[in-house]
Amino acid sequence: MDIAPRVNFELLQRYIERRVRLVGQLENLQGNVLKLKTSDNGTVNVLIKPGAGFDSPFIEVEGIVESPNTIRELDHTNFGSSFDMSLYNEVCRLSNNEFQALFS
Repeated sequence: MDIAPRVNFELLQRYIERRVRLVGQLENLQGNVLKLKTSDNGTVNVLIKPGAGFDSPFIEVEGIVESPNTIRELDHTNFGSSFDMSLYNEVCRLSNNEFQALFS
């Protein structure tokens, strides 16, 4: 099984119709659409599964990229109330470029 790459807003467009992992800060939840602020200050719409519960402001979503700003949730993990978004952004940059082999 392939490991889903970690992405930020900028990287989403590389992964249309593929599985990814994205950490973001919950901005808004309306119906079945969760808005997440990404580590590089983008906004991603997450089409959530029915009955999904979000218990913290920082969330990792694993899902399929539907468009450059939309992910369909397969699963999620609550990451608590404190998370270093700038460090995560650096991990995204490194794991999708020069150090990609270390993350696969």
